[in-house]
Amino acid sequence: MSSSTPSAAEWPEPAAAIGGLLAGFALSIALAALGGRHLVEFLLPLVQTLIVWLDDRFVILFLGIDHTSQDTVIRLKVNLLRMAVVGTQVVQPHPKGWLEVTTTVGAMLQPLTIGLGLALAWPGGISRRLGRAALASAGGLLFMLIDIPLTLHAYVWDMFLAAYDPDHFSPLMAAHRFLHGGGRLGIGVALGAMAILALSQDRRASLDTEAKQLSAGS
Repeated sequence: MSSSTPSAAEWPEPAAAIGGLLAGFALSIALAALGGRHLVEFLLPLVQTLIVWLDDRFVILFLGIDHTSQDTVIRLKVNLLRMAVVGTQVVQPHPKGWLEVTTTVGAMLQPLTIGLGLALAWPGGISRRLGRAALASAGGLLFMLIDIPLTLHAYVWDMFLAAYDPDHFSPLMAAHRFLHGGGRLGIGVALGAMAILALSQDRRASLDTEAKQLSAGS
């Protein structure tokens, strides 16, 4: 019976593992630094659609990349479009009112960067490393399309909860706290591990097929 984890022969030596991790993460961090902002900018039109889909009580006044004294951030500026009920309070829209929140581009790139770094770091030929990188990158991009709108919307909603119903339990805020408290790190590791396991299983299936063909021919 085949195992769902890499075989002992596939586990790297400690020195090779450390070297591979350093090289893999150096490359993924460099890619994030060079192209991360452009990637997020490319995703923002779809992010805007998803934010409105999450909560159509808000109208988006601005969504874009901005710079603070320390970070490159995604800035969202919204206004309440129609009445909202928060706990026992009714909040009415104001034509001149607005709320503004930000989140760092680096935080949103974290799962993609970690997953890509692990996929590149694991031993294997160039084609296998590139295949794992493609799988981890696809998963990271899909997660960003969940994480960015959810995070921005959670920051907006947190302002309402803090002002009108601070003791209210919100699944949105629970998910937001999980991600902010280290969940993105875990998801990045999971993305890299899934990419490694997926191609390890493909290789094992190929080896099993070759072994059967040899047995049949002998």
